[in-house]
Amino acid sequence: MKLQKIADGLRRNWDDRYWYADVFNRYVPRYYYQEVKSNDGAYVVERDWDNLFILDGCRFDLFDEVYRGSYREEFGGTLERVTSRGSASTEFLEENFHGRELKDTVYVTANPFVYQIPGDPFHHVDHVWMDDWDDELETVRPETMVEHAKEAHERFPDKRLIVHFMQPHYPFVGDYRLDGDRGYLGAVAKSLDEDVPDVKLVWERLREGDVDEEDVWRAYRDNLALALDNVRELVEDVSGKHVVTADHGNALGERSGPFPTRVYGHDDYLHIPALVDVPWLELPADERRDTTRGDRETEEREYEDESVERRLEALGYR
Repeated sequence: MKLQKIADGLRRNWDDRYWYADVFNRYVPRYYYQEVKSNDGAYVVERDWDNLFILDGCRFDLFDEVYRGSYREEFGGTLERVTSRGSASTEFLEENFHGRELKDTVYVTANPFVYQIPGDPFHHVDHVWMDDWDDELETVRPETMVEHAKEAHERFPDKRLIVHFMQPHYPFVGDYRLDGDRGYLGAVAKSLDEDVPDVKLVWERLREGDVDEEDVWRAYRDNLALALDNVRELVEDVSGKHVVTADHGNALGERSGPFPTRVYGHDDYLHIPALVDVPWLELPADERRDTTRGDRETEEREYEDESVERRLEALGYR
C-alpha cells in the first residue's frame, strides 16, 4: 500500500524537489527515530505539578527568548530544557496518556487530537475546540481557554488540571501577522463574507522562500506572547503549583537528524532538537492542592467528521 502511494505521488510530483524531501523524511528519519533510536523524552504525568499549561508547538529557544525578554521578572520560576516524548501532538499525547488511569486529572484542550486518545484516561475532558472554535481566526483563542480552565477548576477543585493552549501553533494570531498568510487572509475574507483563499501553510512558504524566516519568527514569537499573557491570568487565579511546557516544537529548516534533508513545521517520529526540545517552567507555589481520584465525568459526544477535518486543516494537519 505504501509503495503504491509513493508510486502515485511520484507520477503527480516527479518534478517537485520538495516532494522528494518530504517522502524521504516521512520514511527514513521516522523509521530511524521510531525503530532504531530510543525515546528518552520525559513523561509529563510523572512530574510534579497541580496545573500543567501546554503551549502547542513551542520550541525551547523561542520560549527562552520570550520568557527572558518579557516574563521572567513577573513569573519567576525555574526554566529548564526537557525532551518531549513526541515531535507532534499525536505522538506526544499517545506517549504520555495512552493506557494510563488519570482519574485525578481534568484536561481542557484547544487541540482536536485529544479526542483520539483511546481508553478515556482522564476524569473529565473539556473539548474547547469543538464548542468554542473561532471561525474567523480558525483556531481557539487563548482567552477562551482561560475561561474554560477557570470553570473547570471551579467545578473540579480537587483535580489536577491540564490546559492545552493552541498557541503558539499556527495560525499566527498575535500582534504581528504575516501578509498573505492563511490565518490573516482567512480572517479578512470571513469578515467580508468571502471564501477563504486556498494558500499554502506558513512552513511551505518558508521552505519555498516566499516569506522570510525573520518574519516567521516574529509572528511565531508574538503568538507565544499572546499565550503567555493569558497563562498569566490563570497563574494568578488558579491555586496550586504551575508548570508551563509544550508538546513539541516547529522546525524552520533544520536537518533531519543524521540525514541531509531539511524539516519545516513538524511531524511525528522526527526527534530532532527543533521538534523535541521544549520548555519546562516551574513556577513557585505558595500553596498546593489536595487531589483525589474520581469516576469519569466526561459526557459522550458525537463529533461530525467534516467539522473535525475542517478544523485540523485550519491548523495545518490536513
